[in-house]
Amino acid sequence: MLTIEDCDFTTHKFRQLCEAISSTYPTVTMNEYLNNKHPERFILMRHDVDRMPGNSLTTAKIEHELGIRATYYFRSCKSVFKPDIICKIRDMGHEIGYHYETLSEANGNSEKAIDIFRSHLDDFRQICEVKTISMHGRPLSKYNNLNLWNNHDFRDFGIIGEAYLSAGDDLNYLSDTGRTWSFGSNLRDYIPGKNEQVFANTTADLIKLIKNEEYNNFYILTHPERWSSSISGWGLYYSADLAVNIGKKILMKRNSESQGMRRIRNNSLSITVDIEDWYHIPSVSGSAFSVYKDVNEFFEKWNDRYDYLSEPTKRILDILDEFNITATFFVVADIAEHYPGLIELISERGHEIACHGAHHTCSIDPKTKKPLMSVEEFETSTLEAKNILEKISGQEVIGYRAPNAMVTGWMLDSLEKIGFKYDSSVSVNSLYNKSDSSLKGVSSVPYYPSKGCLEPAKSRNFIEFPWAYYNMGVKVPSSGGPMLRFLGSHFIFKGLKQSLNRGHTIFYFHPIDISNEKFPSIGNGRPLYWVLKGKIVEKRIRHVLKKLDNVKKVPLRDLLGNHHGI
Repeated sequence: MLTIEDCDFTTHKFRQLCEAISSTYPTVTMNEYLNNKHPERFILMRHDVDRMPGNSLTTAKIEHELGIRATYYFRSCKSVFKPDIICKIRDMGHEIGYHYETLSEANGNSEKAIDIFRSHLDDFRQICEVKTISMHGRPLSKYNNLNLWNNHDFRDFGIIGEAYLSAGDDLNYLSDTGRTWSFGSNLRDYIPGKNEQVFANTTADLIKLIKNEEYNNFYILTHPERWSSSISGWGLYYSADLAVNIGKKILMKRNSESQGMRRIRNNSLSITVDIEDWYHIPSVSGSAFSVYKDVNEFFEKWNDRYDYLSEPTKRILDILDEFNITATFFVVADIAEHYPGLIELISERGHEIACHGAHHTCSIDPKTKKPLMSVEEFETSTLEAKNILEKISGQEVIGYRAPNAMVTGWMLDSLEKIGFKYDSSVSVNSLYNKSDSSLKGVSSVPYYPSKGCLEPAKSRNFIEFPWAYYNMGVKVPSSGGPMLRFLGSHFIFKGLKQSLNRGHTIFYFHPIDISNEKFPSIGNGRPLYWVLKGKIVEKRIRHVLKKLDNVKKVPLRDLLGNHHGI
């Protein structure tokens, strides 16, 4: 005979899950997570109360007995919004949030939806503090309630975060949606941009995963109405889940494209090109370990041919025309002196001109991250470079990319001070960190950097456009450049595709990557740097552009009024 102990998604099984959690990981609320008030290892427990609020009181009591603090998101409908239950759960030390669905309620009318949101949020705040919110999926509605924030900002309401939109890459998300932890029947219950999933079919599987302590952080979502305390209740909800899952699969089959490709095509990509020649790389000039101190010394001592840049740059311009792409060109300012007419040609073809430094000199030591020049020297040389590029191109130069991607918070402060509006230098990855910041909370989507560092801020009149990366347990840069040459187009495409799931991202390359000529064999410490280049790299660039042909491509300057992902 079937007993409650034999079944999954019961209060009996929920207690076993909580016992496993309390014995292995500390728990945090969504508010604590977003305020960085948490240890290095933790589990974030979240509960979406869609119906049957009495069940949430049961799960809250079990958690309270075991010392677990969680976040409970309640819908605003009369059958769920029960102040007495909400207050009891709050008094146990759990966080209360608003489980909004107002875009569906307003039939897609954004302004009406935000008015409903404001009214319902006020109702919640009459009885408790609400600092975080969570979208209700409404799978049978054609409106995705997360899209409410395409035209509005939840921070305007004193909300510090949204349970889906504000979750970081550090969290391993698992949800009981569809009566499984494996995401098989999820239409909208996923973290935007989070592609690396941890899977468990049953709650017993999840308990084993937790007890193994293989992962630092879990983000676990349950729906308390699913966790029954009787066989009859379990049977009723099992039947309901089965019917809903069949409906979801029909909807998913009807949509010809996967959720992932739809998200990719709704986001945009910037093609960026770094205009520098072979002698600009750090093994030759401009770094702490180069042959020549800087470009000026290179030209003082070099008496042979130097221009390996002009011809492949013209080929890159033709490739961009072929794919109908307007790109952003980050140009080293001394190109103006040594390559007459090249900057003008790029500008005349309609592309954005941005700054890649005065002489492609590193501003910080790659190992110690200590400054190699003063703030005043950096500002003077960079402003001079900006003025040179503006005079020649006839464009306002508002974007910057640090030479060799060596970037710091103080550099961004200086860039903002001298008139730049964005930077695109930050590369989040597990292989190296070319900045002086931890980059905690940074992914591959645009963000506002904090003053004095590179971590995200709530707002600022300056934007960082970080590079793409591929997360396969470790994060590997996949925005292009040397990784395109050494890892190939298939890997780069996978990383760009994954990054596009998160939001806007960057693909970049150098014209000298496709040069078919042999470069002079000088340089310290990087003998294999140019072992792969030429036609094979040009073929890889074309392959990536063709694979992403349906993705909207925009120069970075066009994104300043539409900060994708911020």
